[in-house]
Amino acid sequence: MSRYWVFGRRRYADPLEQQGVLEAPDEDSARQEAHSRFPGEWVELVLVPESEVHWVLGPTREAQGVAGQVD
Repeated sequence: MSRYWVFGRRRYADPLEQQGVLEAPDEDSARQEAHSRFPGEWVELVLVPESEVHWVLGPTREAQGVAGQVD
């Protein structure tokens, strides 16, 4: 199972905003789950695999005492 962050916007003038998080066994299943859990008129609905997120600043880096530093 993989976790995906779901971002979306209903108008291009709006910023992408996080809609939620979902878990799915693969990308195709994640797409289907996103359509099911976040129905409606979207101009963009985006899945970001949690494993692909690279924090510059965030909970992990701050906890390690390296906030503000980039490797």
